[in-house]
Amino acid sequence: MRMNISVPDELAEQVRARDLPISSICQDALRKAVDLAEKKEQIMTDMQAVVERLRATQNEERQRHIDEGRELGILWAKQYATADELRQVAEGDGEDYERGIGSGAGIAEFYQEVENNYDEEYQEEHNDAFVEGAREVWEAVKHLL
Repeated sequence: MRMNISVPDELAEQVRARDLPISSICQDALRKAVDLAEKKEQIMTDMQAVVERLRATQNEERQRHIDEGRELGILWAKQYATADELRQVAEGDGEDYERGIGSGAGIAEFYQEVENNYDEEYQEEHNDAFVEGAREVWEAVKHLL
């Protein structure tokens, strides 16, 4: 296939003065450009796969914190909370619940006792799940109290 290319006059004069093989030089340059473009495309395809894998690990980590928060809420409700504390957490709106801060329900002490270190990135999900776990226990026992 024939292609026409344009080059600045000064460059054309320099190429002619040195009797350089224009066609083979252009072909080599185009091959290198195509090879580089293909490598970039492959990297981007690989990066998409990496991004998808990393997102999956983020979702797994988030779910782990949710599950852990729920389990701790259930444990706290069953083994540590008083009836009033459990009712306070379970019937509250959950907005001011932050691992015992503001709730007055001894939750901060509970977390120290069970030596749980949660990830700050998932604190909100963990806290919501803790409250949900406590609510599950409250709903199961409140009519028996």
